[in-house]
Amino acid sequence: MRFPNLTPRLRAATLAGAIALSALLGAPVVAAADNSITIPAMSQQDGAWASAPLGSSTTETVGSAGCAITAVTMMLGHYGIDTDPGGFNTWLTGNGGYAFDDELIWAAVTTYTSGRVAFSGWFGPDLGLIQHELDAGRPVVAEVQLGGDQHFVLLTGYGSDTDFVINDPWFADSVRFNDRYGDPSSGILSIRTFMPADVAPRRGERDGWLASAVAAVRPAQ
Repeated sequence: MRFPNLTPRLRAATLAGAIALSALLGAPVVAAADNSITIPAMSQQDGAWASAPLGSSTTETVGSAGCAITAVTMMLGHYGIDTDPGGFNTWLTGNGGYAFDDELIWAAVTTYTSGRVAFSGWFGPDLGLIQHELDAGRPVVAEVQLGGDQHFVLLTGYGSDTDFVINDPWFADSVRFNDRYGDPSSGILSIRTFMPADVAPRRGERDGWLASAVAAVRPAQ
């Protein structure tokens, strides 16, 4: 997420307010969803990488705007690819993984993992598709808004009422989507899906399996 138009003092105050609001509205998950994937939450603001420039940006860092790469890092860990936002950011920066300095090219995940995990689609807020992916054991990266800014979280499970469970890179916690971002049908703006190499896409499973590099470029934080 970003707060690009705020002074440092106002930005700090805004972030503090967001964190305080989360404490009120985003209580940690105390029981697993009916269909869930256990993935440890990671923080984009971890001191080990938070201060690193995001891509070649001169203004953004992993801590300030690395939500997308942190969400992807958590997803990769689920598939046995051991990395962290700092290492992933370094690779992306040196291997053309960003567009416009610091905007993640989603298809770069396929190259980074040597095809072990492939970017498989960019879709709108299709709750049925999200459930389908989670049923198959595949976590989903979702675009939301936090403080009016673009933000990404990792969807890891859901209950019978489609109350999704998320890992949130900004807050480094696991919470129910409804508690922090409201109704998923309006709170989820778009999703990114990924497919491990050992699970071939079934014919007609969904459109967009071969996502083009052009479609993969979009502001990512």
